[in-house]
Amino acid sequence: MRPESSVLFRSRGEFTEAVLAAITAAHRELVLVDRNFADWPLETPVGCDVLAAFLAGEHARLRLMVADPDWLERRAARFVQLRRRFAAAVECRQMPASLFNGEGVAIGDRRHLMRRAHGDFFRGRLSLGDPQTTEPVAGRYDAMWDESTPCLPANTLGL
Repeated sequence: MRPESSVLFRSRGEFTEAVLAAITAAHRELVLVDRNFADWPLETPVGCDVLAAFLAGEHARLRLMVADPDWLERRAARFVQLRRRFAAAVECRQMPASLFNGEGVAIGDRRHLMRRAHGDFFRGRLSLGDPQTTEPVAGRYDAMWDESTPCLPANTLGL
């Protein structure tokens, strides 16, 4: 995909490609938002590799907002390992149900935006290198971040 481009996606495969492209395009800050991330490629080997490459970058920061963290806690073993490995760079928060509108979003460096219109469908748009489109969405999710509460502890203490 060209550095500055915008494409529609309409299938699960295209959605996966759009998510991976958004993560790959980001270098310093990545915001991921979804109901539970069950449909995202975070648990695939390719998805973990792309996310690990992002997190290995200097000053990289991942902010993950989830409406229901249950799937990530119970079924996302690869993501949990990645999160432990890069604990200082990954922060997870649970959104209040009243603020979640059903869309899935990836915002990279406030320049790249992947928006999935609704969690029940694999339709949306990927815009790379377009801060004018991305900035209003990023501002809305910054405000939502402030209203969200920490979840998914990085370390599990056993007794």
